[in-house]
Amino acid sequence: MALTRRALLRLAAALPLAGLGHPPRAAEAPPLGRVTPENPVRFPADHAAHPTYGIEWWYFTGFLELAGGGRRTFEVTFFRNRPEPGPWEANPSAFTPHQIYTAHAALGNPATEEFQHWRRLARGGLDGGESEADRLLVRLRDWSLMDTEEGDWRLRLATGDGAWDLRLRPTGAPVRHGRGGVNAKSADGSVASYYYTYPAMAVAGRLPEGEVTGTVWFDHEWTSTFLPEGTTGWDWVGLRFDDGHALMAFRFRDAEGRTAYRGGTWIEPDRTTRALAPSDLAWRPLRRWTSPDTGLTYVVEWELQVRGEQLRLAPFFDHQEMQGTGAFNPTYWEGAMTVSGDRVGEGFLEMTRFAE
Repeated sequence: MALTRRALLRLAAALPLAGLGHPPRAAEAPPLGRVTPENPVRFPADHAAHPTYGIEWWYFTGFLELAGGGRRTFEVTFFRNRPEPGPWEANPSAFTPHQIYTAHAALGNPATEEFQHWRRLARGGLDGGESEADRLLVRLRDWSLMDTEEGDWRLRLATGDGAWDLRLRPTGAPVRHGRGGVNAKSADGSVASYYYTYPAMAVAGRLPEGEVTGTVWFDHEWTSTFLPEGTTGWDWVGLRFDDGHALMAFRFRDAEGRTAYRGGTWIEPDRTTRALAPSDLAWRPLRRWTSPDTGLTYVVEWELQVRGEQLRLAPFFDHQEMQGTGAFNPTYWEGAMTVSGDRVGEGFLEMTRFAE
């Protein structure tokens, strides 16, 4: 879902400049941040933004119970993107896009198969986007995520149907993926991200339909090099099982849709982990669905083999497509899934980069 570096540079070039002639010299911008094992993920400091890195997101998927009855599935993601450093950063305009923020939200009703989604886009500063490097705060105008003095997190969104106001509290320790949170995305480890998860955050608050409670999966990830060479997209799952275990697994696809690299983390109920090597995982497509709106075809049912166990993933309903209009508003599939087979549970599947 992250914006491509080329798309970010196109946006930077299109923004208005302040004043005439050459802008004054400015201090040289720091280089893009690098993911290194010498700097593992630390808490609570790393809940905050990492503005020198090219790509970062704070990502929630979960299941909500309405006080009056009924279930909802939801996704909310905040993105921070830094364009490639260059002389353009010396432009003194307050609208120079040192950071670009996007956010996505979706709400599903499994009983009626209704699926709604919303987007936001803003440059940092006067355009309405901001984040802080010393605390958890990300904002795009009337959408925000922040920590509170009470120790929980607050997620607020305004949509055409009304306001969301959710409070989230981590339950249990965070899970660092890879070594100290350095998660390899290629066989030689040259492509990697900082990545950690809260598999089960408690959530309570209000949607336009009424009061809700539930459980949320939270990911925070940042890097400057995300896609390995020769890959065009990725598939990802975050799953919780009824016996207290959890699983994060991903695969990168090449241009023909074949698996170029895969990995993941097996999470025990006590939050100890086991890193999953490519040989520990196998993704097998079972059923495809073609969107009547975009014509794109997605694998919506999978068999996932994890160290000898077989898991079957099926969607709550097929039409969970986040429809977009281009590089800054991409189309992808992000949906709630049920799990059967050797373990029973539920979670979310994400499939990206089909229509760029």
